[in-house]
Amino acid sequence: MSLLTDFNGVEVELLAHASVKLENSVKIYIDPWSEVMDSYEKADIIVSTHDHFDHFDLDAIENLRKEDTVLICTEHSEDKVPEDMDYKIISSGTEVEVYGVKFRGVKAYNVDKYSEEGESFHPEGFCTGVVFELEDTAFYHLSDTDPIPDMREVSDVDVAFVPIGGKYTMDQEEALEAVEMIDPETVVPIHYNVVEGTEADPERFKDEAGVSVKIL
Repeated sequence: MSLLTDFNGVEVELLAHASVKLENSVKIYIDPWSEVMDSYEKADIIVSTHDHFDHFDLDAIENLRKEDTVLICTEHSEDKVPEDMDYKIISSGTEVEVYGVKFRGVKAYNVDKYSEEGESFHPEGFCTGVVFELEDTAFYHLSDTDPIPDMREVSDVDVAFVPIGGKYTMDQEEALEAVEMIDPETVVPIHYNVVEGTEADPERFKDEAGVSVKIL
């Protein structure tokens, strides 16, 4: 297994957990988390899919940013964005464009994952999955979510970054439901085996997925 692969000219690296780096003519980080990073090549675009510490990490953002880096985040993180940083707000149903790359926000939420206090870890409207295209390859980062009917509206996906770790997101069996709804060409499992309670077996998931699975 390699942490790095190439999809039609787009270099993709899973940094661990939900943190993904993509590079062609622009360098994009999605949900960079300093706990799983040991180097910081400067970013053109940083995407945060929601406001939890492992998805909006100001230390990682500060280490990755350069003068013209643009941050894409949800409204829940807006008050944390450095004052001198260019940023755009994304949410389900909206689209933002940065350096020629269009990012479309799609729904992501839990239906049966609750804290000890009975609150949803990711209620509807808190997270935003993102769909975007690089080198004619359509990518979909699901963010922290369960399988939800809204996924059927996301079509023609080449590469889907799908959480499989359970507890806070869908587990392996639920991820299979999501894959069936999305029907991507390739799945990259994410959000597993880093945080306690998110243990998963990506090889078993690969055997059961019914589509191409690339374990990074």
